[in-house]
Amino acid sequence: MRQIIQEQIYFQITTLCAGMFLMFGYDILRLWRWFLPHGKIWVWVEDLLYWSLSGIPVFILFFRMIDGVPRWYGIAGMLAGGILYEAGISIPIRAGLHRILGKYNKKIGFRVAKLAKMLYSKITGPNSKS
Repeated sequence: MRQIIQEQIYFQITTLCAGMFLMFGYDILRLWRWFLPHGKIWVWVEDLLYWSLSGIPVFILFFRMIDGVPRWYGIAGMLAGGILYEAGISIPIRAGLHRILGKYNKKIGFRVAKLAKMLYSKITGPNSKS
């Protein structure tokens, strides 16, 4: 009985951390969007891809820990982890990044866009065999 309870507590802590990790990944996506602003369609496509791909580690977590059965408390743990991350550490991190990188945002975004255009022209240039 004690081992079952320990496994459930371990599972709950793991789902809590997984929810935080997923929201950290979404913060990275937000940072990307901040440097290179996107249109609504690209934001939608990026969100769709991110949340679809984030389902893979979630499935693996549930499959390995509880034999693939989605339990409500596992889903609630992931949701709670995401909310805790968003309400707790995400806000000060984003505020600090805005303060630190705010004055460099346009310069960095311009350079990243220029690099992306250069790489794209190299790939699709006249010497490419498409």
